[in-house]
Amino acid sequence: MNDLIYLRKELNGAKGQGGGSKPLLKRNNFVTSKKLQALEDNLEHILDYWRKEKLIEKDLVAVTYNRIIAKSNRFQLLLKDGRKSPTASIVGARFVDNYQKHQITYYVSEQSVKETISRLEEAKEVVDAYFDGKIDYPKMLDFNNSKSKVKFKNLSKNKFGQIIVDASFAERIDVPESTVNFEVGEAYIVNIYDLFQGKHDQEQTIELLKRIGITVNNDNFLNSTTFRLWGRDAIKLKQNAPYLISMGNTDLNKISVDNSENIVNTSQLPKLPKLPRPKDQPIIGVIDTNCWQKDYFGKWVEIHNDPNYSEEQSLNHGTAVTSLIVNAPALNPSLNDDCGMFRVRHFGVANEEKNSAFEIIKKIEKIVQENRDIKVWNFSFGEKVAINNNFISPIAAALDNLQTKYNDIIFVLPGTNHFDKTDSEIIGAPADSINSLVVNSVDIKTKKPADYTRKGPVLSFFVKPDIAYYGGTTRNKIFLIGKNGKVFQHMGTSYAAPLIARKMAYLMEVMGLSREVAKALIIDSAIKWNKDTFDTEYKKGHGVVPIKIENVLEVPNDEIRFVISGESKAYNTYTDGIPIPLKDGAFPYKARATLAYFPECYRNQGVDYTATELDLHFGRIKGNGIKTINNNKQALPEPIKESEKDARKNYRKWDNVKVIQERISPRSRAQKMYDSPMWEIELFSKERLVNYKKSKVRFAVVVTMHSIDGKNRVDSFIKQCIRRGWIVSKVNIQVQEKVNEQAETEINWDDSDE
Repeated sequence: MNDLIYLRKELNGAKGQGGGSKPLLKRNNFVTSKKLQALEDNLEHILDYWRKEKLIEKDLVAVTYNRIIAKSNRFQLLLKDGRKSPTASIVGARFVDNYQKHQITYYVSEQSVKETISRLEEAKEVVDAYFDGKIDYPKMLDFNNSKSKVKFKNLSKNKFGQIIVDASFAERIDVPESTVNFEVGEAYIVNIYDLFQGKHDQEQTIELLKRIGITVNNDNFLNSTTFRLWGRDAIKLKQNAPYLISMGNTDLNKISVDNSENIVNTSQLPKLPKLPRPKDQPIIGVIDTNCWQKDYFGKWVEIHNDPNYSEEQSLNHGTAVTSLIVNAPALNPSLNDDCGMFRVRHFGVANEEKNSAFEIIKKIEKIVQENRDIKVWNFSFGEKVAINNNFISPIAAALDNLQTKYNDIIFVLPGTNHFDKTDSEIIGAPADSINSLVVNSVDIKTKKPADYTRKGPVLSFFVKPDIAYYGGTTRNKIFLIGKNGKVFQHMGTSYAAPLIARKMAYLMEVMGLSREVAKALIIDSAIKWNKDTFDTEYKKGHGVVPIKIENVLEVPNDEIRFVISGESKAYNTYTDGIPIPLKDGAFPYKARATLAYFPECYRNQGVDYTATELDLHFGRIKGNGIKTINNNKQALPEPIKESEKDARKNYRKWDNVKVIQERISPRSRAQKMYDSPMWEIELFSKERLVNYKKSKVRFAVVVTMHSIDGKNRVDSFIKQCIRRGWIVSKVNIQVQEKVNEQAETEINWDDSDE
C-alpha cells in the first residue's frame, strides 16, 4: 500500500481579465417589440402597486427568467438603481415552473422602475423602426459590427444592445408573492427579504412589524431578518404584507428517531471490555438527546444533560450515539475501523418527541462558541418533514454559518430516516446543510441503501447525502448501549453518522489534517473507478466509505494519491506544475480529483445560497492552459456553450464538493504529453454577490493517479516533486500514532542538585 502524499508549496494567484465585449444575443434567441411592450406593461403594474403600498421605502420586483440563469445573464442594465448594478439589488432567488426557471427578487427605487420603463419603451420603438419588430442573433451581430444608422433619443448603441440581451432572458416581471401557508396554533420561523441588504439590525425589523400590528421581542430573533412568530401573527403578516415573506418554516417538528428497542441478551455480544482510563484521546462533541449518566462510559463521557427533559423522553438515542463514538468496535467487531477510542463531550438539547428548531439553533450556537477545543461535532437527529427545494432550513443554515465562522470545525449529520409511511422519503433538516458531512445508511453485505434511507438532492441540485456507511438494516442491525446500560440492536442513519465522525476525528485530531483535507479524503475514499462520481438517486452520495481508516489514507501500489490544500485569494489560483511520472514520453495514468471547500452561505438569497464557486480544472499542461480530464472549458476566454443548467449538471457548478474522474478500461493507453511533462491544478473563483466582501476560501484537492500498467512509481513521483520545489511529506498512520504516543509520555524532571 502507498501512503497519502502531502504536497506543499506557495500557490500562484492571478486576477481575472475584465470583460468589454459588446452585448450579443445567444444564437437561438430573439426579442420582439411585443415582448418589450409586455415587460413594460409588467413594470407599469408594479409601479401602480407600489404607489399604493407605503409600508416599505422601495419596490420589490420579482423577475422570472426563462431558464436557470447564470449570474452573467441576469439583468445588467434593466432595474439598474442609480450607480448600483442590478445584481447588488438582489434580495432573493427561487426556482419556479417545476424547478426549471429562476425567479430573482430585486429591491429597487421607484426611479429605477421608471427608468427601466423608459428604456424599454425606447428600445421597443427602435426594434419596430429599424428591425421590423424583431431582432435576432444575425441582426444584432450585424448591428454590432457595422456603423449604426439607428438614431437614439436617450440610449446609446451599447445600452440598447444590453436592454435587448436583458429582455431576451426575462419571461415576466411581477410583485413577489409568498407561497407559505400559516395555521393558527403553530409556531413558525419566518424570513423577510433583506430590505437593507445586510446593513440593518433587528430593531428596524421590529419597527416594520409594529406598523403591521405585530410585536416581536429581541429574544425571538435569529438574525435581523429571521424571527419566530406564532400562527395568528404569521397569518396577519401574510394578510397585510405578503410581499415581505421570503421563507417560512414550522418551528415545532418531530425528529426522525424510532423509539422502539430491540433488547438482546448480552451473551450474543462480544464481551465488553472494561474501559481503560482515558488519556489524551481526541474529544468529539455530541449534540443530541440526553445521555444516561450512570453508565458504562465512566470518564470517557462528559455529560451536559438538559434538565428539562425527563429520562423516559430523552435518554435512549443520545446514549446510543455516544456509545458508538466511544467504542464502536467493541460493540460491533465487524465495524472495527482501527481508529481507537474517543472521548465525548455530550450535550442534551432535545427530546425524542417534538422540538423547537429555534431553541435548538440557539443552544447549538452557544455550545459551539463555548467549546472551541472541539473540532468534530456529531449531530445525529433530524426532522421528519421534507426539506424545501427553494430554501435551506434555518437549522442547516445555522450549522453552515458556524462552519464558516469557525474555520476548523465540521458537523457530521445523518441523512434522516423514514420508518413509517407518514415520513417523507425526501431528507429532512438539517441534512440540507451544505458545509456539513451528511451520511446515509447502507446494508453491510449488499451495499444497497437501507429501506429507511431518505434521499436528496438539496435545492434540487446539491449532492446530499455526501456519503453512505453502515447504520444497520433489518437483517444486520447495529449493537448499541441505551438507557440503563441495556444493550440493544437498532438501525438508522443516526448510527451511521457517528461512525463517520470517528473517522473525521481520527483524520483531524490524530493525523493532524485540516477539515477540508479530511472531508475530501472521506469522500474520495468512497468513489469507485468506472462508476458515476455520485449516486444519481441521491441515496448513497458519492459512495460507501471503507471500514478501515487505512483504506481512507492509503492506496494500492498501482496508485499514487496526493493532496494539495491552500486558500483561494484571487480569481485564479494555480500550481506551477505537478510532475506525474512518464513512461516512453507519455503518462501511463488515469486520474481522479476531489475538491472540498466551505463557502460562506446566505440563506436570504434563497436558491442562490452559496456565495462562492470554485471551478476545478485538472489535467495535462497544453500550451498556456490545461487539457482538463473532464473537458471543462468554463473559465476559457472562448464563449461558453453550456447553459447554466448543464454547467451545474456536468461540472457541478456552485457545488462545494466536486469530483472529476477518467474512465479505465482494458484498452486504456498512456496519455500523450503535450508541451510540458507536467500536470496542473487550477481553481477559478466566482462570487455571486457584489455587495458583500469577497471571502478567502480554504480548499483541498485530493488527486488519485491509477497506473494502467500496474507499476508503482511513487518513489519517482516524490523525487520529481522535490526537484520541482514541492515540500513533500508522507501521511503515515504508524508514524503519526507513534509521534502522538511520545507526545503524551510524561517526563519526570530530576530536581536534585548536581
